[in-house]
Amino acid sequence: MSAYPPRHRITRVDAPGGARAFWAAKELLDPDIATGPARHARTGTHRYAAHVGRVGALAVSLGIGFAIVNSATGVAFAEGDSDSGSSASSAASDSAESNSTADDGWSKTRGGTRAQGDSGPGGGDAQDSDAGAADGDDSGLDGADTEEEPDDESNEASDHESSADDTITDVDADDGAGADDAEVAVVDAEDTTEVAAGAEVKLKGAPVRPDAAVHSTRTTAGPLPETPAPAEALVSVNPVAAAVSTIVAPLADPELPAPSPLADGVLAWVRRLITHTFFNKTPVVRSIETEQILTGQVLITIDAYDPNGDPLTYDIIQPEGGLVFREPLTGTFVYTPAVPVVGDPVPVEFQVVIRDDSEHLTGVLGSIQKVLHSIARVFRLAQPDNLTQTVGFDVTPILQLPPTAVVLGGLPYVLGDDPVQLLSVAEITDLDSPSLKEVTLTIGAGRQDGDTLGWTAPAGSSIISTWTNAWTLTLSGLASQDDYENALKAVTFSATELGLIGRTVTITLTDEHDVDNVVPAFVVTTVLPSLPVDLPPSVLATGGAPYFLNGDPVTLLSIAQIIDPDSAALKRALVTIGLGRVDGDALGYAPPAGSTVSVLQVDDHTIELSGIHSKADYEAALKAITFSATSLGLVARTIEITLTDADDVDSLAPALVAATVLPAIVLEPPLIVAPVGAPIHTIGKAPVALVSSVAIANADNGQLTGAVVSIGLNRVAGDALGFSAIAGNPVSAVQTNAWTVTLSGTGTVAQYQQMMESITFSATQVGLPRTVTITVTEADGDTSPAPGIVFANSIPALRPTVAVASLPAVYTIGKPGTALAPVVIIEDLDSAVLTGATVSVGVGKQTGDALTYTAPPGITITVTGNGTSTLTFSGTATKEQYEAALEAVTFSATGGALIPRTFAINVTDDSGLAALLPATASAVVKNPDAPTVVTVGLSGLALPTVGATVKPITLATIVDTDSTVLTGASVRITGNRTSGDTLGYSPIAGNPVTATYNSGTGELELSGTATIAQYKQALEAVTFKATQFGGGFLDVTHIRTLSVYVTDDSNVSNALPGVVAVTVLR
Repeated sequence: MSAYPPRHRITRVDAPGGARAFWAAKELLDPDIATGPARHARTGTHRYAAHVGRVGALAVSLGIGFAIVNSATGVAFAEGDSDSGSSASSAASDSAESNSTADDGWSKTRGGTRAQGDSGPGGGDAQDSDAGAADGDDSGLDGADTEEEPDDESNEASDHESSADDTITDVDADDGAGADDAEVAVVDAEDTTEVAAGAEVKLKGAPVRPDAAVHSTRTTAGPLPETPAPAEALVSVNPVAAAVSTIVAPLADPELPAPSPLADGVLAWVRRLITHTFFNKTPVVRSIETEQILTGQVLITIDAYDPNGDPLTYDIIQPEGGLVFREPLTGTFVYTPAVPVVGDPVPVEFQVVIRDDSEHLTGVLGSIQKVLHSIARVFRLAQPDNLTQTVGFDVTPILQLPPTAVVLGGLPYVLGDDPVQLLSVAEITDLDSPSLKEVTLTIGAGRQDGDTLGWTAPAGSSIISTWTNAWTLTLSGLASQDDYENALKAVTFSATELGLIGRTVTITLTDEHDVDNVVPAFVVTTVLPSLPVDLPPSVLATGGAPYFLNGDPVTLLSIAQIIDPDSAALKRALVTIGLGRVDGDALGYAPPAGSTVSVLQVDDHTIELSGIHSKADYEAALKAITFSATSLGLVARTIEITLTDADDVDSLAPALVAATVLPAIVLEPPLIVAPVGAPIHTIGKAPVALVSSVAIANADNGQLTGAVVSIGLNRVAGDALGFSAIAGNPVSAVQTNAWTVTLSGTGTVAQYQQMMESITFSATQVGLPRTVTITVTEADGDTSPAPGIVFANSIPALRPTVAVASLPAVYTIGKPGTALAPVVIIEDLDSAVLTGATVSVGVGKQTGDALTYTAPPGITITVTGNGTSTLTFSGTATKEQYEAALEAVTFSATGGALIPRTFAINVTDDSGLAALLPATASAVVKNPDAPTVVTVGLSGLALPTVGATVKPITLATIVDTDSTVLTGASVRITGNRTSGDTLGYSPIAGNPVTATYNSGTGELELSGTATIAQYKQALEAVTFKATQFGGGFLDVTHIRTLSVYVTDDSNVSNALPGVVAVTVLR
């Protein structure tokens, strides 16, 4: 390719059949036309151009690359003389007119344009042989021709891959005298360039007929006729392309073999590499389509292409909760959820990085390519390689699950009491719906007339309630599971008739997707008659080790568990040796560390413990009693233990314990099981631990192989034992039936103890104490000769108790409120929380009496009636929190001094039961006490003269029994005041007291709220100055008297002033 006509031709030695492949210059001329001497001819025997052509192949490749880089702007230039102007114009016109007609003489051009051979008036169909030869040379380098395609980005990439992109407009003429040299214009196939009229257009690559005659035009040496100036078509010429074509054209050797397809592929790769490095375009996404299939997977089709035709690769940034992969055959992306989608649709979003950099160079060349690509991007010639595409869609559920509920009944309802909470536990589970739409509760089996379901909306609840009838309640409204759980716990039950002891309440749930629970939940609530509870104390005691004659005293009791449901303290315990006692038997006592229980040794075989102390203190004292004997006698002695609680209620019968006396021989002791526990289960509440501890003695090698725990005597329907598996414990548990648990497996004593302590007891009805037996088996197959026994009880809900353990409050009128009950004690054996309390003024109430409550930190209990004579507390909180709230109540009054007031304090537990006896507090109201002031003046020798300034108060002592601050004071000259006498005060740093002096009255007023110490400091800083003597003519001294008063924060002043005297010397 050259911007100028080729002027040198060499012989083609590979012409088939010996056909002539070139013509001498003289043979191209018409012999009938006079011409000048032939020029630019050389023989075909020289072969040096072949070597140059081979060496120039690399230059050709580089030239093509540079031409491609600079091919954005097409260049063309044509100039013809007068002789050829009309012929060229005619040829161009003929070619243009025949462009739309299909003919055998058409061929494809490298620019995608089809052209037909010239048929000028003088040359017919023949092509110029020189032009044909040049075209043949170029075609070997240009590679395969391409056909013209629609103008789009895809074809643009294909056009760039062709190494022959130019259509050559060639005008060849002899450069003899009087003739202008023909110029050659190069037209870029990617651009549409019009060639001006008068230029002869030759389409490069047009076929030449073998039989076409070649004519040359001979011009005469005479002057040519004048012709009009030819038209010129001028387009901008790319200097780089022109220079490369000029340099490469002489090096092209037509005798070189045709290039191989491999070379063409390499050139195409070079071209694509250059385009990607300097002119890359970002991949484009046309559309994204999604489709969900039956399995719940989603198919995503991403229609993407690269404008440069580079291959694309895809990197997937995985979404949360699923996996995306690309199916290699179809290119479809497949999203698979990590777990099946149920309930609501799940939004999914992930990203795909679409890349066209898969063919980047590597190593050092790759680094260079990256630098060049970065520079091209800085100048905005190239675009990024990668496109990050975000894909979002919703995965629809394939299954909707029903809601379920686990409920546990509340406390039994006692006839005549307030309604009780129906449910103590309500746990709602719905794996695919966080919200519910409706809940219906219905009293079914056992329903009696008068049975009623009630409901009070919890604070902040949006759920609404409707009653079909008294025993059917519907809660509705879209709300969370927690809100419905709280709403269910707010449902109450009451009855007017005993009827069957239990009522069955069914609960139906409907979630936000209108899916109901498959099986309604149900709970049984119990109705009991109102029975008073007054239980005596009892003790569960187990003897200690046997006593061997001549040995040291042994501990009498290994276990002492005191049980008294209605009393937290004991008053007396009497321990005596009864049946089987012989002379020499003795009880001893070794006080436990820190014990304050009083001990009286009545005689050798009787010990009395006394004093108001806790059950734990008495248990420790009982375990400190020892036993010894001097003779064998009967093998066992019976020890009797009698208890009296703080309410002066004695145990129904003495507890009996056997003390064994054995001869001084070595015996293998039997296997002993001594469980500790007295479980009391409140009907409707969670199961309780059966035992608190189990003592197992004399197991062979400390190993056991089995144990059986069973409810025996007094068992009733509904009694049940449960257990919890313990991780890492080799002992296994089996529920043989509702009232029997069997343990098996070889384990240590500690491991069996651990499993036994995990066993629980529960009941559904009240009955007599149940006898629960525990039997263990050791490795040699021996079992405990006597089973361990635990007594389990079930009781209805109990009322709370409240007491005030503090002295009467003392309130001074005008002062801030004083704490009413600094110490409040609340007990409730079957409830860990309370729901309300009241505090009210009772006997002695006066107008102006007020109760005030300030919430302690962390307490969320609400109060109504603040500042009145009655406070009402509400809200669920622990007993300790209610104690703190009641202790924060203060009392104040505006009058009624010396009239005592009494106050009633009551609490309500989560069963709706209040204390039978409210706690009583009292307060005494008194008037404020007046302060007293004692002052000391100047010493007898300190006599100020006229005009001297002194501090007359050397010491001020202020006492106020009910105030720590003062609001004012005054110092007044009350005796012998003389004109010109002045009292002064200079403010003290850090002291808020200020002063004002009234010269008319001789009084200095001190004001400001300050402590007694600050007022003492201020009074001692007061100054006095006399400007006149004021005495008689013969007097040497004259005395002034100063009176001092103070006022406290109750606006009460001292009745007797503090007095100082100032003696003025003449």
